[in-house]
Amino acid sequence: MKLRKLSRNKKLVMGLFFSFTLLQYLGVERLSWARSEKVNPSIEIVPTADLELDRAIALYRQGRYEEAIRVFYRILPQLSPAKKTEALFSMADCYRLIGKKAEAIRIYQLLIQNDPSSAFVPTAYFWEGKLLSEQGDFAKAAPALKIAVEKGDPQTSQAASFFLALCQLQTKEEEKGVYRLRELVDKAPDLRVEAAGVLAAYYESILDWAHALEYWSVVARETKDPLAKSKALARSGWAAWKSGQPKEAERFFTQASGGPPYTEGNRLANSGLFQFYLSQKRYKEAIQFYEKHSNGFIETEKEKLLLDLVNAYLEIKDYAKALTLLDSFIAEYPRSTLVDLAAYERVLAHYYLDRSSLETNIEQFSLQYPSSPYLYALLYLKAEDYNRTGRFSLALPLWEKLDSVHSSFVSPEAILLGKANSNYGLEKWAEAASLYKSFLTGYPHSKEVIPVKMHLASCLEKMEEKKEALKLWKEVLQALNKTDPERETCLEHLGVLAFDLKEESLAAETMLKVLNEYPHSPYRGIAAWIVGQHKYEEKQYEAAKEYFSLAREAEPEKLYLAATLMLAWIAYHQGDVEKVCSYVQSYEDNYKSGAETIPTELYYWIASQLLKKEKWEQAALYFKKVVQSANPKDKYYSSSLWLLAETERKLKNWKEANTYYLEFQKSDPNSANNSPVLLGLAETQIALGQFAEAQKNLEEVMLKEPEGENNAKARMLIGDSYLAQKNYKEAAKAYTTLSLIYQDDHITPRAMQKAALSFSKAGDNDQAAFWEKKLKEKYPAFKPDA
Repeated sequence: MKLRKLSRNKKLVMGLFFSFTLLQYLGVERLSWARSEKVNPSIEIVPTADLELDRAIALYRQGRYEEAIRVFYRILPQLSPAKKTEALFSMADCYRLIGKKAEAIRIYQLLIQNDPSSAFVPTAYFWEGKLLSEQGDFAKAAPALKIAVEKGDPQTSQAASFFLALCQLQTKEEEKGVYRLRELVDKAPDLRVEAAGVLAAYYESILDWAHALEYWSVVARETKDPLAKSKALARSGWAAWKSGQPKEAERFFTQASGGPPYTEGNRLANSGLFQFYLSQKRYKEAIQFYEKHSNGFIETEKEKLLLDLVNAYLEIKDYAKALTLLDSFIAEYPRSTLVDLAAYERVLAHYYLDRSSLETNIEQFSLQYPSSPYLYALLYLKAEDYNRTGRFSLALPLWEKLDSVHSSFVSPEAILLGKANSNYGLEKWAEAASLYKSFLTGYPHSKEVIPVKMHLASCLEKMEEKKEALKLWKEVLQALNKTDPERETCLEHLGVLAFDLKEESLAAETMLKVLNEYPHSPYRGIAAWIVGQHKYEEKQYEAAKEYFSLAREAEPEKLYLAATLMLAWIAYHQGDVEKVCSYVQSYEDNYKSGAETIPTELYYWIASQLLKKEKWEQAALYFKKVVQSANPKDKYYSSSLWLLAETERKLKNWKEANTYYLEFQKSDPNSANNSPVLLGLAETQIALGQFAEAQKNLEEVMLKEPEGENNAKARMLIGDSYLAQKNYKEAAKAYTTLSLIYQDDHITPRAMQKAALSFSKAGDNDQAAFWEKKLKEKYPAFKPDA
């Protein structure tokens, strides 16, 4: 950077020049000479060389530098040493001011060599060093500038320090240079802005954006030059953006942006603000800003920014507009280094408008740009499209090809993931799992880590590595926020897998979240089922009932029957036989082949409960279900035959009762000839007219039990057999004998009643009246059976 350009240089040099020449030309000697000129007519003749020097200096002051140089050259040999030094300094200045730096440097060096103690020397060192630095010879410039710093007046010293700092930045003495510049910012008001500008540019070069922002801000605040201010604001915007201060960046860019007309600062700020909007995904603002200032961006960035505009349209899905811009770009800049990028983006835009166009457009691109690196990006797009459309067998070779070429336009990360997804789609679980594991090892901080872990967990499930899968699902869930869309899927898989692995509490806790947070989850039915199972195991029957009912409703095809059965079990535990019957009936009405059958235990319990309630017909129905469904060796089978026979007997369904008694005898030989069995069987036999068989069974009972209740029942049935055969005398004999030998409030009065009936049937009315009277006397409260 030049020191305030020409004006600063002239101010410094002319200040020194006039302070020196004032003593030479306006000093006491010349003034006294001028006064004596009027008094003494005999004056001293001024040497011609001195007059020529005055003329040369006058030419110099008039800006007629080349004429002055010619005069200086002519008179130099004739001048005294002191005036020769002045002439050399002025002549060097002339060379400097007409841009002949090498000649100026040579003259400054000659001056220093000839008169090292001259007052001009510090300034000559300054200009020598400055000009050498402008020529890029920083190593030679630095020593001269150091002397100027040490020996010059304050103004010269500070200016020299500034240029010395520039040299140090260029000669691997950055720390010293930065220190000098910071010192100038702090202590040299006249150079504060320039030093801050250099520091800011230096910090930009080493990507220290925070310090760059600090010093660009100084320039922006303190410069009096509106153009410099605009540029500093723009660069402050870039530095703020790069240092992670987006709000400050936007503020600086906005302050510096504008036009037309467009200054350098405007263009820099406009370019920055446009790209800033893009980085913040404020695409519509970016598009509006670009359209407003389409001619107000950095000229060298014009092509790139136009493609950035295209990307903005792609992002807002205005593919038609993007295509129009891309066609214009390709037509206007056919030789641009970015033309193949534009053509590539054109393929993209067509793809988003019509996905079927991809292969044709890729083929056309490869013909037009056979060496373009974007061919691999398009190959990647094609492979991704195959994956997207389920054509995994076509995608896999493309991923393999991309893996082998190592294109910088397709990251190894994307290739590895694409290859893994193709194997996953082909159900090559082991291969996919291996690739997903490699991805997680190689790219642990990738934004794809969550979906990769989810796919890996699914692979492990398919490979029956369920514990490892469960661990992965837990990791994924822990990494997700409540608002992340993957959370629903994660909870669903975690809940089902935990249930499979018998981790009931985890399964229930997880599925409860699915139910509460995702009311439209496709897993709502199974979630309700799992929570219901857990509540059931915890004996929270009312809560379990709620969730099983929800499972039936949410997933009728798969869970209606299972949930209905669980509802039946809940009613069973609550002792509500009517509800159990209702659920069982619903289950049977909706039963489908292959579904679980109603457990025998439940049928048996229903029948038993109905038996207790004396609901004989319903009880018989469910005992029959037990007999139909149970294994003959099942404990419920024989018991149900027995209770079914007894129930049918009570219902006077003699044939059915007889059948079930006989079946019971077959199923349980050890109990076949027990008295209650023989008594029940005999009663059915009597009803069916099988009197001989009945007589035989009753005699066996009486033989086994010569007295007691069963003996009395046998005698009663013998009487019933005779009565049924209309052998009224034998019947009356059996009943009267029973009434005399067995006293029981249930059996005895009935025997008396039947004795009276038999005598009546036999025509012996006296005996009939006798037994009726005796019955009334002994059992006045007796009422005959209906």
